[in-house]
Amino acid sequence: MLFAATVIARISIGRNDNVSDISAIMNHHVVFVAFEGFQLLDLTGPAAVYGAANDRLGWEAYRITMVGPEAPVALSNSGVSLNVSAFDDVRPETVDSFFISGGNEAGQRAFIANEQAKDWVWRAIPSSIRYGSICSGSVALAAWGLIGTRRFAAHWDAVSEVRRRWPELQLDPESLYVNDGPLWTSAGVTAGIDMALAIVEVDHGPDVARAVAQRLVLSVRRPGWQSQYSAALSAQGTRDGRYADVIAWIAANLSGDLGVEQLADRAGESERSFHRNFTEAVGETPARYVMTQRLNHARALIEQGHSLKSVASQCGFADPAPLSKAFKSRFGMTAGAYRLVNGR
Repeated sequence: MLFAATVIARISIGRNDNVSDISAIMNHHVVFVAFEGFQLLDLTGPAAVYGAANDRLGWEAYRITMVGPEAPVALSNSGVSLNVSAFDDVRPETVDSFFISGGNEAGQRAFIANEQAKDWVWRAIPSSIRYGSICSGSVALAAWGLIGTRRFAAHWDAVSEVRRRWPELQLDPESLYVNDGPLWTSAGVTAGIDMALAIVEVDHGPDVARAVAQRLVLSVRRPGWQSQYSAALSAQGTRDGRYADVIAWIAANLSGDLGVEQLADRAGESERSFHRNFTEAVGETPARYVMTQRLNHARALIEQGHSLKSVASQCGFADPAPLSKAFKSRFGMTAGAYRLVNGR
C-alpha cells in the first residue's frame, strides 16, 4: 500500500514539484525505453543532446541506458537495430529519468501488453526525478494510468486515439513538448530533441543548452509551446508548395505591412483568390496566419529579455498596447504578464 501511495502521489502532485536545481548531481541516469518497431530518432536525438551536454561540461552529467523487452537488440521501424539492456539488468531504483519512445502500432500494442515492461516502469517512478515519453510513447503512459491530472503532449498522429480512449486526460494536441511537474512529454521525432534541450537548460543553464544546440547544428531552439503543425510544411506540401515563398517572406518581414493586399501581390493573385487559396493550403486565413507568426515571435523575444516596446516594434505592432491585447486574446494573458513569468 505504501508503494502504491507513493506512485499515485508522484502522478497527482501539483505543478510546483518540478526539480530545477540538480546541476550538482553527477552521473544522472537517463533511461530510454525501446520496443520492437520503435521510432529511431525518438531515442537517438535526445541521447545525442545528453551526449553533447557531457562533452560541453567535461564530465558525465548524464549516464545513458537503453532498455527494452526484446533485449539484447531492438529493431526500429526504420530497420536499424539498437543494443538494449534487459529490464532485469537495470534496477528501477537507480533511474533518475526515463522516457518511453514512440513506434509503430503493432510494436506499441505488444509493448503496452508486456507486464514486465509495465511493472518496471511503475517501479522506476518513485525514485525518478522526471519521467515521460517521446512521440506516441505517451499512449503507454496513458494506458498504464501514469498521467493522472497532468498536461501532456503526443504526436499528432496519436491524438485521435488518445482522445477516444482517455477523454478525461489533459492532452495538449499541438505543443512540441509539455512539462508538468516531473512529467515531460514531447510530440515526437525531432521534438524529442527540443525537449531534451529544455531539460539540459533546467539542469545546467541556458548557456550549456545553447552550446549543445550549436554543437548539433540546430537552426533554432524551439520552445515547447510552438505548434507541432508547420504552416510552412503545409504550404510546401500542398499545390506544389505555391505559398512557400510567401511564408518565408512573411517570416522575414514581421515588422512590416503584411496585409492581404501586399501578400496577394507577392503571390501574383487577386486578393479574393489569394485569401481563398491560402486559407485552403495553410489552414488559416492570411490575417490569422500573420498574427500567429507575430505572436509566436513576440513570445520568443520576450523570453530573450527584450522590452515590450522593442517586441512590439519587431513584430509589427504600433506600441505595446495592441501587442498586449492580441497576446491576451490568443494566450489568455497580457504580454506584460507573460514577461513577468517567462522573461529574463
